[in-house]
Formats: sequence, structure tokens, C-alpha cells
Amino acid sequence: MGSSQSKSAKAAVDEINERKIRQNPIVLRMEKKHQEELESLQKDAEKRAEADEKLRSRQEKQHQKNVVLLQSQLDQEAEARRAAEDLHREAEQKRIKAEQEASDYAKQAEKAQKARDDAVSAAEKARTAMEEAEARAKSEHRARDEAEVERKNAVLSAEEFRDRERSARDAAAKAEEAKEKFQRLEEKARLTSEETEDELQKFKVEREKTEKELARAHRREAQLADLQPVHEPTRAEHEQTKNDRQYIEGRLHLAIAGMAGSGKSSLINAFRGVSKGTASAAATGVVETTRTIGRYEDPHPDRSKFVWYDIPGAGTANVGHTNYFIKQGLYIFDAIIVLFDSRFVDADITILENCKKFNIPAFIVRSKSDEHIKAIADEMREELDEDESEDEDDIRSKDREARRTRIDADAKEEYISVTRQNVRENLQRAGLDEEQRIYLISRRTLLRIVRGKQVAQTKLIDEYELIKDVMAAIKERRIDPPPPFKADPAKSGSYLNPFSWGGWGRR
Repeated sequence: MGSSQSKSAKAAVDEINERKIRQNPIVLRMEKKHQEELESLQKDAEKRAEADEKLRSRQEKQHQKNVVLLQSQLDQEAEARRAAEDLHREAEQKRIKAEQEASDYAKQAEKAQKARDDAVSAAEKARTAMEEAEARAKSEHRARDEAEVERKNAVLSAEEFRDRERSARDAAAKAEEAKEKFQRLEEKARLTSEETEDELQKFKVEREKTEKELARAHRREAQLADLQPVHEPTRAEHEQTKNDRQYIEGRLHLAIAGMAGSGKSSLINAFRGVSKGTASAAATGVVETTRTIGRYEDPHPDRSKFVWYDIPGAGTANVGHTNYFIKQGLYIFDAIIVLFDSRFVDADITILENCKKFNIPAFIVRSKSDEHIKAIADEMREELDEDESEDEDDIRSKDREARRTRIDADAKEEYISVTRQNVRENLQRAGLDEEQRIYLISRRTLLRIVRGKQVAQTKLIDEYELIKDVMAAIKERRIDPPPPFKADPAKSGSYLNPFSWGGWGRR
């Protein structure tokens, strides 16, 4: 009982103390502040929950967009694969048709040749028949003369004489008939021969056309065989390629591409005015030394805006033909030099086709021209030495000496003519501009020109024209139309150096 009263009294005291604390203004303010903080935290939590909900909604929408975009890309890739398969089937059908047409033309030509041979054989038989008829006519004529003599010298019956005379007339008529038949056969053989010649000429034209179509079909078939649904580079890929190649806006980026071992590195060194073996020179060698894209700035202060790129040659173990132009990022350059040494091949044609597609100035260049001309001249000298004999007359000896003095010029002329004709035929077969200029150059001559040194007229081929045309194309593409370029081989110094023309390097 007493314990219970004590607890009640203690509870009453605690309640009194609690009322006093609640009535304390400081405590009231603290409670109010605490209440406000709780409400603020609750509002912040609600806002964060709302923001999280909005973020989740946006992410859900973006996910749906990504799913739609991915499905669209998958559909495009499927469509590209179907288009590639259709192109492959079409190319195969064209190839089969072209081969069938070529086979038909060959059979027609064979038939025409057989007809011509038959006509010639018939004419020969007719000629033989005519000769035999003429021989028989002469024999009959002699027999008639003999019969006439016998008639005069002997008493013959009138019937026998008439029979012999009739036989002679028949023989003469047969001889005349054989002669006319031979003439008709000869005329027919002549006409058949002319028709055969016309047919053969038509067949040659059709065969050339078919060969061109077959070449295009084979090239297209090879491209289709390498097809991996190729797409043109997007803006992002374009920018990424520029970044990978260390492309700097405001500078001029030029690429030299071509087959392995064509002398690309040596040509870049010549354009930059440096000799092989120097610290800044591109690596050179008798085999393909470029395995990755090499980037070389021009060390001369007047040409500091120029950046040269050494592109690995197609057709090696490291660099294949498939999508060579796109994979090497050639679509970003201001100009491309397609370099070849001995043979102008399909890979070079493909580069030119892509340059046309991407509207990039392209220049066909054959390197090592001085070496090729020397080889031709040496062969001419050997032939001239083999033709020489000790007992020849003075006139032939003088003529040989005159030819010997012209060998270098003749070798140069032959080299230029044959090279340009071969490349022109390749361009024509590929359906490209066969009038596009082919530049024949020597690395040594180009190096002297770039260094501003004097060059003998006999050493020049197309080096000045190449520099002039490359600079003009770049200025027209990037800045403004170029002023006239007047190279003077007799002068030396900076004027001779086309790179310093017009203050180009200091723009």
C-alpha cells in the first residue's frame, strides 16, 4: 500500500516536471524547430522520390527508343545483305550471259571462217575444172583439125564428120560453161570472203565489248565477294578517322597510295625535300616497308602547312584489298596520289573510282622513270651492238652511230608512249576518264626541284607539271583558284621551288 502511494507520488512529480519543461519557451522553440526540420526532410524525400520516378520514366522511354533504333539497324543490315546477294546473283547472271555470248560469237566466227575456207576450196576446184575443160577444148580443137585433115585426105562419111564436129562444139560449149561457172564461183568466193571479213570485224568489236563487260563483271564479282555490307562513313566515323590520323584543320593533308613496293616512301621524302637515311625521312626499301599509316610533316618552314601520309600498299599479308579505301580512311584527304611502278592494277582503279565518288582530286603517277628509261636504253644499245659487223659499209656504220646518239631520247619517248597507252587502256576498260593525265617522274629529279636546284632539260619528264597540278587542285578545293604557274628549268633558288610560289606555305 505504501509502495503504491510512493509510485503515484513519483508519477505526479514527473508529470509536474514534464509540464514545466513543456511550458519552457526554449523547449517549445526547439520542438518547433525539430518539427520544421522533420517536415523539410519529408518534403525533400518526396521531391527525391518524384525526381527518381521521372528519371526512371525517362530511362524507360530512352530504352524503348534504343530498342526501336536497334531493330531499325538490324533491318537495314538485313536489307543490305539481301541487296548484296541480289547484286551477286545479277553479276553472276551477267557473267554467264557474257560468257555465253562470247561462246556464240566464237562459234559464229568459226562458222564464218569455215564458210570462207569452203568458198576458197570451191573456187580452187572451179579453177581446176576450168583448166581441165580448157585442156579438153584444146584437145578437141586439135581433134577437129585432125578430122578436117583426115576429111580432106580421106574419104569419110558425112555422118562421121558431123558427129566429130558436134562433139567438138559440145566440148567448146562445156569449156565455156565451165569457165562461166568458175567465174561465178570466184565471184561468190570473193563476196563470201568480204562478208567473212565483215563478220570477223564485227566479231572482233563484239569480242572486245564482251571482254570489257567480262572484266567489269569479274571486278564487280570480286568486289561482291569482298562485300561486308559496306556503308559510307558517318559524320562520327569521319571525325574519328580525322582524330586517328592527327588531322589538323587549316593544314593540307596529302596521301600517297598504291601497291606494295611502288616507292611511296621515297616519293614522300622527295616531296618533303629530304634524303633517305636522314632522321625525318620515311623508311624505304626494296620491299614494302610501310605496315601502318605514316604521317610526315614538311620540315621546310615555307611548307609547314603540308602533311604527307604514307599509306600501306594493298595486297600484302598485313593489308588486304577488301574495303581498302574506307579502312585506310582515304576519304579525309585533300588529294591522293595513286603511285605505281611496273603495273597499273585493279587496286589502283578501285582507288580512282572511290576518289571520284568522294570528289577527291586524284593523280596517277608512275615512279622510278629514270630507272625504266635506262633499262630500255641499255636494251637498245645491246641490240645495236649485236647488229654490228666488221665488214659493213661506211653508210651503215654512220647510220648506227647516229642511232646510238639518239638512244637516250628514243628510250625516253618509247617509255612515255607505252606507259600512257597502257594506263589509258586500263582506264577505258574500267569506264573511267581515259584522258586523265598520267605523270611520269623520277624521285631524284623531283628532289632537286623541291630543293630549288637546277635540273637539266633532258632529265625532266612530268615533275614540274605534277607539282603544279597538285598545288592547283588543292588551292581550288580548299582556298581559291591558283595563279598561273610558270616553271623555268634554267633558274634555281626559291622561284624554281613551286611550293614557295605565291607565299602558299605562309598562309
